[in-house]
Amino acid sequence: LRSYLRDESSRLRLLRRFYEKVQALHQDPKASVDNPLLAFSLIKRLHSDWPNIIYNDEATRNTQALHAGLREMEQELPGAEDLEGAAWALMRLQDVYALSVKGLASGVFQRAGQPPLYSPGRRASLSADDCFHVGKVAYDTGDYYHSIAWLEEAVSLFRLSYGSWNLEDRSSLEDALDHLAFSYFMAGNISHALSLSREFLRYADPRNQRVSRNVAKYKKLLETGAGARARPLQRPNSTRLQSRDAYEELCQRPGAQVGQVGLSGLVLQHLWGLPSRPPWSSSPQAAPEQLLHLGCSYETNGSPFLLLQPAKKEMVRTQPHVALYHDFITDAEAETIKGLAGPWLQRSVVASGEKQQKAEYRISKSAWLKDTADPVVRALERRMAALTGLDLRPPYAEHLQVVNYGLGGHYEPHFDHATSMKSPLYRMKSGNRIATIMIYLSAVEAGGSTAFIYANFSVPVVKNAALFWWNLRRNGNGDGDTLHAGCPVLAGDKWVANKWIHEHGQEFRRPCSADPQD
Repeated sequence: LRSYLRDESSRLRLLRRFYEKVQALHQDPKASVDNPLLAFSLIKRLHSDWPNIIYNDEATRNTQALHAGLREMEQELPGAEDLEGAAWALMRLQDVYALSVKGLASGVFQRAGQPPLYSPGRRASLSADDCFHVGKVAYDTGDYYHSIAWLEEAVSLFRLSYGSWNLEDRSSLEDALDHLAFSYFMAGNISHALSLSREFLRYADPRNQRVSRNVAKYKKLLETGAGARARPLQRPNSTRLQSRDAYEELCQRPGAQVGQVGLSGLVLQHLWGLPSRPPWSSSPQAAPEQLLHLGCSYETNGSPFLLLQPAKKEMVRTQPHVALYHDFITDAEAETIKGLAGPWLQRSVVASGEKQQKAEYRISKSAWLKDTADPVVRALERRMAALTGLDLRPPYAEHLQVVNYGLGGHYEPHFDHATSMKSPLYRMKSGNRIATIMIYLSAVEAGGSTAFIYANFSVPVVKNAALFWWNLRRNGNGDGDTLHAGCPVLAGDKWVANKWIHEHGQEFRRPCSADPQD
């Protein structure tokens, strides 16, 4: 575009110079006829100069060069699916973090009566056309709860700029009014649909027959009383998530706002020089019996590998058993792992019966790395084995999965372990997933917490830390308290590495308890 503007500016400068020259010569028309030299240049100009200017193909060549540049990059550019996904991401952030559309459109990430969840250094806002597109995505799927909110904002912004036009806009006030009117009609608010349709006819196209028929239809419905009472709009629950309210409440908890951090925070403060209210302890105060077992320690787990550099362990919860290991990897190791995975990232899938498929409740990209991919991966595998005391050799553990959660990326509440014997997890012939290690490879500015739904706590992203929990009880049954979710990323780019360890090979490393219920 910069090259195109430069070439077009040069062309227009020459065109203006020709125009100014012609204008100067025509200041005294009589002189152009009296002077033979001027008369000659006039005849030449009218015969050949003007056609050369009019039929010059330089503008076409400049445009073709611009088109060629776009074609070169076309494969790298976002597609329709990406744009639609980005629109759904904004609606997801709106829902999960209870953000107002008006606030979002003006660049404010804040719930009513609460401090901002995120304050960007450079405030950006959405245009009327942007809001229209988000609303149109919802409208096209029959989601009028979201389409009304976004189209209302689009109409409001279009009204403010009515009469002006932006080159990049693909929609207008008329489009927004048309779609918003029908959204209200489908939502049962006939009177508002009528009002918006009348506004459309008044400002846009008074002769539009379709909208005129809609006006007559709405008036008739109101006269008969069929549309006198609007139904309250219900937010759709497309994934039929039963624990949605609890999940969203956990995601909304500010990471640094904790009731009482207890022993854990005090030990962190003295051991590692950290503040007494650690940002990763986003949970209500643990039960008194749990509090006795929560704390921070340097752990070697009896491994010579950790003697000189013990793991920094923070016990987050005892039921379920969840521990956070700080500074588990270095910045350089994290960057290496992200670099190795980058070229292989593909849309993440989930288990569905005996198959694996894409799902709206998991939006991310992932790649798998074998320990032979790089010495850094091999060293990380040894470190995880030393930390857990478990056998991570194939087939007792899966390869390292690297996941990138971009715009609005999330994973709704799920278990890591299989809850059905038909699960693809059993194809490894090494039992169920006994434990999870999740390593935070990056920091995020807001959002992205790991929320444990039934246990009622969440762990915000802590760069370079590793989160560990047992998925199965010692008796082999799944631990229901490990139902967890990856909250949507509100701002930033979240990278994690997952290591899933299976039952087989761990029989003497994590033996059964004498209590069959344990």
